Amino acid sequence: MQNSSIPYQIRAALLQLEPSLDVDWNERLTAIFNDVDMALREEIDSQILRSKEIVWNRMTNTFEFKAQSSLAILKHGLSNERMRAIAKTLSESLEDLKTLDDSAQIADYLENAIEQIDQIQVDENFLLQREKLLIRRTFLLNAAKVIRRMQITPPQGVRQLSEAQIKCFIIEVYIKQQLLGYWFKPLLKRNSPFMKLPIFRYYLSKQQKIRHFELVKTSEFIFVTAPVMQVEHNPYSVRRFLAEEKGAIPDQVFLNVIVLDLAQAGENDYIDRFKAQIECMVTIQSQIHVDVMDLVIQLEEVCENTLIPMLIEPIQFVAKNADVVAQMHLKKFENALTSDFFKPVHEAVKTHLSHIEEFDYLYLNAHRLYSELLAYYREFKEQPALVFNPNVQQFEYKLVGFLKLMEKRRQDTFVPLNQAEWDVMHQRSLKPLQDIRFVITESLLDFRELTIYTNKLKRQSAEKASFLKRMTKGQQAERDLLEAQKAGQQLKHKMFMSILQAPRMSPRCSVFLEFESLHNFSDNERHYAFPCGDNGLTRLPILLRLPDNYTDFDVENFNASIHFDLNFSVASKAEKMSYELNYST
Repeated sequence: MQNSSIPYQIRAALLQLEPSLDVDWNERLTAIFNDVDMALREEIDSQILRSKEIVWNRMTNTFEFKAQSSLAILKHGLSNERMRAIAKTLSESLEDLKTLDDSAQIADYLENAIEQIDQIQVDENFLLQREKLLIRRTFLLNAAKVIRRMQITPPQGVRQLSEAQIKCFIIEVYIKQQLLGYWFKPLLKRNSPFMKLPIFRYYLSKQQKIRHFELVKTSEFIFVTAPVMQVEHNPYSVRRFLAEEKGAIPDQVFLNVIVLDLAQAGENDYIDRFKAQIECMVTIQSQIHVDVMDLVIQLEEVCENTLIPMLIEPIQFVAKNADVVAQMHLKKFENALTSDFFKPVHEAVKTHLSHIEEFDYLYLNAHRLYSELLAYYREFKEQPALVFNPNVQQFEYKLVGFLKLMEKRRQDTFVPLNQAEWDVMHQRSLKPLQDIRFVITESLLDFRELTIYTNKLKRQSAEKASFLKRMTKGQQAERDLLEAQKAGQQLKHKMFMSILQAPRMSPRCSVFLEFESLHNFSDNERHYAFPCGDNGLTRLPILLRLPDNYTDFDVENFNASIHFDLNFSVASKAEKMSYELNYST
C-alpha cells in the first residue's frame, strides 16, 4: 500500500484530533479503525498517531494517549532565564485557577493569560520564539486539564447554560482554536449528516442565510456563533460566549452564541426555546446591498466547488516527477484562487462598494473563507509525498502571508477610497520591497567587484612561485586578501542589515512569518511576505527568504530570487515600473 492511500476525510478528521482536548477522541479513533483494513490502520498509525503521541495496541485495537505536558516540568528545560520565570509564574497561576468557580472569572483569567503570553517580546530571537510558543501550548493544555476537573458555576441568563456546555466551549472551541490558529476547522459543512436532521434542513439552513452565523461542532454540542464585525475580535472568545447583552427594550437580550444540544433536538419544547434564542442573536444590522451578499455567496461556491476540491482530491504522484506534479498542481490552484477569489473581491472593493458596512461585510466573509482554505491546505500538505516538499511549504508561507497582510492593511484596502487615495495605498504597499531592491542595486556592483578581486588574490596565492618571490610578495598578498575578504564581509553585513530594516520600517506592508503567525515555520531561516498586485489584493505576496545571520547570506542567490519572484508574478510590470520611477536615478 502506498503512503498516500489514507482517504482525505479520514486524514482531515485525524489532523483536527487533539486528545488533550477532545473528550471523544478515543471513540472517534475506534470508529475509524473499525471501518478500515489492517494495512490502512498501519498507515494511520505511522503517519498521524505517532506524531500525536497516541499509542495503538494492535492486539486489542485500543488507544492510549502518552503525552504529558506540564509547565512545572517545562520550566527546567528552558534555556532562557526570563522564559523560565514566565513558565514558573504561569504554573503558579494555574493553582489559583483551581480556586475559581465563577465562569466569568475563569474567562477573564484565560484570555488575560493568553494575551500576556502573546505580548512577550522576543526581539526576533528564534530560540526565544520557540520557547514562547512551547510555553503557550503547554499552558493551554494544562489549563484545559484543570478546567475539565473544576466545578463551574454557570451565569444566570435566558440560555440557562450548563456546566458541561461551558466546559465544552472553553476546551473544545476556545482553547483548541488558540492551539490550531488558522488551521482550526470546526464548522459543519453542507454535506454533513447533521444537515439532514429537521432542525437543520427546515430551520437553521434558512436562518443562516439571514443571520450569517457559524455552526461549530464539538463532541457534545453544536454552538451557533454570531459573526463579529472586527476581525481582531475572536468569535470564539469565552467572554463573548458567556455574555448576554441587555437591549433598550425591557426583556430584550442580544446573544452571541447559542447552544444546540442534539440529544434534545427531537423535543418540541426544547426546539421552541432554541428558536426563540436564535431570534435574539446578534446580527449585522446595516444596509448591505443584495449584490454584495450575492458576491459572498459566489465566493462560498468558488471555495466549495473549485478551491477546496483541489485540496481534497488525490493527486497521482510518480516517484520521479512528484516535485513537478506538485508545482503544477499548486500553480493551477493559485490561478484559480487569483481569478475566482482575489479578482472579484478586488473589483468589488475598488469600484463597486459604497458604504463602510459593505466593506466590513465583505472583509469579514473573505477573511473567513480564506482562513478555511488555509485549514484545508494544512491537510493537503500533510500527504507523505508532499510533507517534505520545499515548494509546498513555501506556498503555505505565501498563503499565510496574504491573510496576515489582509489583516494588517484592512484600513488601506477595505475602506472607501477614491482613485488618488487608492494609488497612494498601492505605492505604500510596494515600498518595503522597493527599499530592498534599492539596497541590492546600490551595493551589488561593488560586491561583485570585491568578489572578483578576492578570487583573483586567492588564485595568485595558490600559484607556484619561486622561493624568493614567495618571501618578498607572499606577506603582502596575504594582507591584501585578508583586507578584501574583510571588506566583502562588511559590505555583506551592511546589505543584510539594510534588508532587515526595510520590513521593520514598513510593518503594515510586511509580515515576518516566523514571529507573526504563532506557528513554528522555521528555526533558522527568516521568511518575509510583501504585498503583490494592485494594492496587494490581486496576487499572493512576494516571499523573501533570509538566513538567521549575515554569515550565511548569499547575495547573488538573494538577488536572483527577487528577480525571479517579480518576473514570475503577473503583476511584475507594475512593481518594476514603480521601482524604475523611484530609483532609476
